[in-house]
Amino acid sequence: MTAAIEWGRLLQVVWVSLLAGVSVTALFSLVIYGSTRAAESRREGRGLAATAYGFFAVLAGLSVTAIVVFGIAVIVRK
Repeated sequence: MTAAIEWGRLLQVVWVSLLAGVSVTALFSLVIYGSTRAAESRREGRGLAATAYGFFAVLAGLSVTAIVVFGIAVIVRK
């Protein structure tokens, strides 16, 4: 018995996984960037900048979490 390869679905898996991998990696690097800049700004006494960078880091972290949760939901549904 031979299995038919659904090339369209295989291509979809490849591009979605590449997009998700690059997106999560880039967003997590923004979490690290925002966190370190917030800490530096706080040490230098720049409270407003520290708050802005902290907000930026939290927003990027929530985005990473949302992507991961969405991915798990898709896997569980299939």
